[in-house]
Amino acid sequence: MEAKILSKFLQYVIVILTVVSVCVSRKHELNLTDDSRKIVDVSTFGFFKNSLLVVNVSALVVKDPKHERQSIGFTLDKSISDGGASYLEEHAKNQCILKNTQDATENDSISVVFFTFNFTSRRLNINRKGRSLRHLHIFPMSEQPDCKKEMQGENPSRRRRDTAIASPPASQQSKMKQESTSAMPTNASQSPVNQSSQAPPLPLYNYIPIQGDKHVFNASFFVCLMTDSEEGLYNLFFHNCNKSELGLTIDVTEMNAQGNYLSAGDIPLPMLFIMTSFVYFTSSCYWFIYLRQHKDDVFKIHYLMFLLAVLKTLSLMFHAMDYHFISLDGSPMEAFAILFYITYLIKGALLFLNIALIGSGWAFVKPILSEKDKKLFIIVIPLQVFANVAYIITDTSEEGESQYATWKAVFVLVDILCCGAILYPVIWSIRHLQEAATTDGKAAISLSKLKLFRHFYILVVCYIYFTRIIVYLLKVTVPFRYMWLDEFFFEIATYCFFVITAYKFRPGSDNPYLQIPSDDEDDMDMDEVVTENGMTEGLTKIHTSSTSTTKAVQREGNYTASA
Repeated sequence: MEAKILSKFLQYVIVILTVVSVCVSRKHELNLTDDSRKIVDVSTFGFFKNSLLVVNVSALVVKDPKHERQSIGFTLDKSISDGGASYLEEHAKNQCILKNTQDATENDSISVVFFTFNFTSRRLNINRKGRSLRHLHIFPMSEQPDCKKEMQGENPSRRRRDTAIASPPASQQSKMKQESTSAMPTNASQSPVNQSSQAPPLPLYNYIPIQGDKHVFNASFFVCLMTDSEEGLYNLFFHNCNKSELGLTIDVTEMNAQGNYLSAGDIPLPMLFIMTSFVYFTSSCYWFIYLRQHKDDVFKIHYLMFLLAVLKTLSLMFHAMDYHFISLDGSPMEAFAILFYITYLIKGALLFLNIALIGSGWAFVKPILSEKDKKLFIIVIPLQVFANVAYIITDTSEEGESQYATWKAVFVLVDILCCGAILYPVIWSIRHLQEAATTDGKAAISLSKLKLFRHFYILVVCYIYFTRIIVYLLKVTVPFRYMWLDEFFFEIATYCFFVITAYKFRPGSDNPYLQIPSDDEDDMDMDEVVTENGMTEGLTKIHTSSTSTTKAVQREGNYTASA
């Protein structure tokens, strides 16, 4: 009955994930309707030199434009790492960051660009703060400077795509061209670009013209990052200081050097995932051959471990293909995205199922599960599936959507609960073996099993601690260009966990866990465990003439050891 319920639950989840994956892509298109949040996290992206950021704001509905003066706009913060304290986090908690820029003026180490809407003069004012962003080039969409042409010239399809996403209507192009001329500074020497007789320096715009009627406005601009000092991790925020209900659509296109749409810290990920997928594939083949060579000693749990390795291989392969297509044109191929999410979901549930089954001693210590184990599985497995669904929804949502933070918190909370719950079967098995070691006639066997389960408990704790805490700390502390290291160490830790677990619980007579000790070894172990008392006084152990046992007897001994 429980299996049917879990099967139906997984079927419903897969259908939901298919719909979500098709409907939601990784294109940065954020739609806000009657949104009154003070701060909206639009995008986070790592830029190298010669990169491009395109922002198009359309259908910005403002009920009272005069009242919203200098209270609506954007900030573009630059930091070195994901955990670096940005200007926004330090100064935007209890005040309007668009109106209070005095701290940024005094502290030259802060790097932030303010974009403030002035609906009366129809301008999006630009205010650069910080030494590294003092000469950051920002242009209206009507301009086509050399930096944009060079970065888009390699692939004409990307040029058409960016124009379709970020460019305003053609009827507004001529008007923007005329208005943007007045935004140019008179002193062109402020540009850091090397001057030459053939290429004049690029201008620094002080504002971007906006279009619209009394209550609906549009604005478009793009940012060229042209120097080494401008490299970094950029966070784009939308601010609504008065918390009035607004509606708008924000389209963002981010492109690194050489036309790569991946963030600076994600560029090595496709190669990393495909290499780890190959490693898991070779390991899966070796494990399958090993199982066939020792098929008389194989339990069902061994085939579940093989299935887990296969799903891990497929998940990494689909993830690599997903990132590859994102790097080409900024959006994933739906087929690989759906396949990745389905394999990721099943793999995550099967991983926790394997850990719980091994920890409970199923097939190794006892042939059936107790009612307590079954109840725990009914709780843990659906929770882990729910945690994976929360991760997928978070991964397919924009950062600025209202449900993004909620689903992210749900994923972290449920994942922690699952990690704690799967430790209980291991603890129960350890207690059971401790009791068996003092009452069972096969105390030496119980002690060897007890030692192995203690090692497995330590292994699970180390795996959870490393992949949930150490990897996160690594992600928020390393520089933006090395943010792929958290995925690298996560995969290394997971692979080591798989290999050690498979080695400890491998089938075959050479496994110390499945061996039946000889009579001499049994005597020595029993002498260490059983002390002489009134009941054992005068008793001697009779040695049997048999010096070997068959594999079937060995397996039966494993089942009866805990009886």
